[in-house]
Amino acid sequence: MNQTQTNLSQVRQKEKVSLNDGLPKIDPRTVIEELKSHLYSDDNFKKLFSDAEDKKYRENFQLFDRDSDERINFTELQELLTSIGYVYDEQELSELYKELEDSEGQGIRSDALFILVSKKKREQDREEQLIEAFKSVDLENTGYIQSEHFKELLMTMGYRFTEDEADEYMKFIDPKNEGKFLYIDIVKKILK
Repeated sequence: MNQTQTNLSQVRQKEKVSLNDGLPKIDPRTVIEELKSHLYSDDNFKKLFSDAEDKKYRENFQLFDRDSDERINFTELQELLTSIGYVYDEQELSELYKELEDSEGQGIRSDALFILVSKKKREQDREEQLIEAFKSVDLENTGYIQSEHFKELLMTMGYRFTEDEADEYMKFIDPKNEGKFLYIDIVKKILK
């Protein structure tokens, strides 16, 4: 075999890659814990909080950490979130709790609280943005938008609805066909 054939053979061997190449040879739960520790050490998500909020959340966490093991269980988490003004649907919170729970299954640490609060803050920001968008169409500042005007906007701005699509969407927006709708209610429906 000459040098060119040897090099070609080596290249072909390098092209054969299996799914296990480069993956750690440790169990998935440990990998998830390592990823969480990197996430928690990265303060990007904490930039959403002022120093006062940071202090408030950490102090509240300590209050609900009744056994002082730096973890809280699901029930304590629900109580804590409610006490600081963030209410989650029980099923959603249960799923998030399972994702954020430590590897020993002993509860969540304080940094997980910041993830949960930042998620709720983003949802509230989104709600405020939608309300502001509707307000820009509410020229009389009544809290209502005329259904025909809104249908026209659906057909002429942004992603343009066909008339049939707009009629179908209006059944969601104004189901009783009252001719106007309270946009705060629609924002809540949209975000559900």
